[in-house]
Amino acid sequence: MEPLHQWGLKSLPLAVAWFERAKPCTALTIEDAYSDLRRRILEESEEAFESRELTAMYEFVRGMPKKVLERRDELALVAVYDDKIAMVEEEKKRIQEDVESRKRKITQLEEENKRLRGIVETVRNALD
Repeated sequence: MEPLHQWGLKSLPLAVAWFERAKPCTALTIEDAYSDLRRRILEESEEAFESRELTAMYEFVRGMPKKVLERRDELALVAVYDDKIAMVEEEKKRIQEDVESRKRKITQLEEENKRLRGIVETVRNALD
């Protein structure tokens, strides 16, 4: 796994993919021209293969703990920013709803003001 360290955690998916492609090779059989001459050249249990895979991944990650910690810290920081952004967006939405509500109230009050001005004007004209 050490050769992959130069690419950092970017190469971890490559290592995982390699193990996925290698899994069918845990039981290889060679057949000669004569079908009675079959030889099993490799047989490995699924548990043993998974153990080797996990060991390799562990060695890979252990070889670059600083990168893993940096990545974890980056992810934590991103999560904090995501939470903060969500709070700001929620506050923005609430403020926009409040502004719309106030605009509707202002429109209602202006209409009521017009109606009352009309009544006052009618009363003034009636008194003159």
